[in-house]
Amino acid sequence: MSLYKRGSTYWYRFRWNGSKPYRGSCKTSILSEAKKVESLVLARLLENKRLPGSQKIPTLAEFSSRFFQWMGSLPTDRPPKEGTRKYYRVGWKLLEKTTMAGRRVDHIERDHISALAVGSSPPNTNNALRTLRRMLKQAQEWELIQTAPKVRLVEEQGREILLEPWMEAKLLAVTEIARTPTSKHAPKSINYGWQPLRDVLLIMLDTGMRPAEVFSMRWEHVKWERELIFVPRSKSRKSKRNVPLSERVKAALLLRKTDANEGWVFPTARSRSGHIETVQKQFNRAKKLAGLPEAVVLYCARHRFGTDAMDGTGNIVAVMDAMGHSKMDVTRLYQHPGLKEIGKAINKRNEFVQ
Repeated sequence: MSLYKRGSTYWYRFRWNGSKPYRGSCKTSILSEAKKVESLVLARLLENKRLPGSQKIPTLAEFSSRFFQWMGSLPTDRPPKEGTRKYYRVGWKLLEKTTMAGRRVDHIERDHISALAVGSSPPNTNNALRTLRRMLKQAQEWELIQTAPKVRLVEEQGREILLEPWMEAKLLAVTEIARTPTSKHAPKSINYGWQPLRDVLLIMLDTGMRPAEVFSMRWEHVKWERELIFVPRSKSRKSKRNVPLSERVKAALLLRKTDANEGWVFPTARSRSGHIETVQKQFNRAKKLAGLPEAVVLYCARHRFGTDAMDGTGNIVAVMDAMGHSKMDVTRLYQHPGLKEIGKAINKRNEFVQ
């Protein structure tokens, strides 16, 4: 066997039982690591008596079919959970539009990954990168590749736009006014008005729940006596949690509640799931009437909750639990702390400056 360089990466090359020269990437530019990979290849060759990778290596696009078929065959109670599976499917939609989709999985190297340009924002880019990382890990488990290259995520910043108190007041004022159809051909359903947007907005502002968590709320998870709402599942295990039930959310839910003590809080016959899955059109109309900046999205209400909860308690662990985060660094992305306390401290210091 022998090592040689292609660009900055080491490759190994050897013959086996008079075969054509076999080549493979060590996926590293460090000689000592390349020698370890070379030794590992040789050890596997002697153990299995066949060339590594002698099976046809698929492109990433070809591999995606097997990957998602395998993922769909897993029991629903086994990781990855349904929310994570949806996340990977969205990530693949981003990946399949790039040149990475046509590259063989054993030819995907760190340099290719670092040069990958995908998504319109850092969260979207990381969605694609996390999906790629999971797919390559599975390719390694299926012995299609020897080692999965490292996938480094890009840095995500917190949202610059916060749903300020004046924005909240404007939205609530707009959605408080009853809307009536202006045409006899307009729909007659209550969804033509400002429901369910108004209740969804109130719940997000006062609980920090994600939109999808609000959409799939059930009456049996509203604990009236304990003044909390139980969130059974979402993006991760940490998302299973209790959130506070404020007075105004309690009042809104009581107006919505019928005699039933179970079932969807926001039911609809238009969705296969049985509950609403978006209020985007209503939010866009309300935002325009309220004169809010275009950058404001419904998710900003969750950031508002995280900011106010942090300013009011100073307890980042409690806020992290309430928002369903597994890492404190993620909670920090949602923080837009005010500078009033810092300003007070500086003014107090300046009082003693002569």
